[in-house]
Amino acid sequence: MEENNTDFEEIEEDFIEEYDMEESRDLEIKKIDKRRIKKKDQSAIRLAVDSVFDERTVFLLRKLLDKQIIGDFVGIINAGKEANVYLAYDKEGNEIAIKIYKIDSNTSRWMRNYITGDPRFKKVGKNPSQIIFLWAKKEFKNLKQAYRAGLSVPQPIHVKNNVLIMEYIGDGPTPAPILKKVKSLENPEKLFDEVYQFIKVLYKAKLVHGDLSEFNILMLDQKPIIIDISQAVSIDHPKSDQYLIRDIKNVINFFSKFGIETPTVKEAFYDIIKN
Repeated sequence: MEENNTDFEEIEEDFIEEYDMEESRDLEIKKIDKRRIKKKDQSAIRLAVDSVFDERTVFLLRKLLDKQIIGDFVGIINAGKEANVYLAYDKEGNEIAIKIYKIDSNTSRWMRNYITGDPRFKKVGKNPSQIIFLWAKKEFKNLKQAYRAGLSVPQPIHVKNNVLIMEYIGDGPTPAPILKKVKSLENPEKLFDEVYQFIKVLYKAKLVHGDLSEFNILMLDQKPIIIDISQAVSIDHPKSDQYLIRDIKNVINFFSKFGIETPTVKEAFYDIIKN
């Protein structure tokens, strides 16, 4: 892709408008969630955490246990807006992570933006369950594509409906922390370079993460491992350039706080797409 064929400023303007709308939406959701949580007692909060366990999902988990794809189911690692992640063991006793996506009509609406236009997925249904099943399959495919490219992501193991099984990232029962929560970094400059190289190699593997930030980079032994790759799109997706700019901005904004030298967003954008 040649630099003069890409109107960076136009792409950036579209991105800023869309990003502001998403930020506004996320802020409003957080405010509403905070008010709701304050009103809930502990039993209600637990119910919200376990909201992924509908009858269909429980039946599927039982089948996975019967087939010994899962050996033992332990407990929750993280509760998110779109999915909960649980610690489990395979039949050999190795730790694995189980991501269970919530069947939710509101969630499925924004997911369509990342699926529609991706040439890897021709048919996108309207039923929330169908969209979320496809979303889980999409994350599995994205992880597979990134893992085959030699990138530092959890190794995908199995996917069925709204359940994704992958490599567990952590030290024993303690999951690896996200970059945002790491209090001190030994070498921010080296870490920035590793994350920047991730974006470049992922692009060479024909994918753009689309939501890369300090909130979905795990740190294990001072090494970054990228997670939450479900929204990653093909570089042929009509909005891939906008999503790439967002990833670059998020990463540069975070690491610039450490006083290290980074390229401009524009320099990084053209450096990545030229390959």
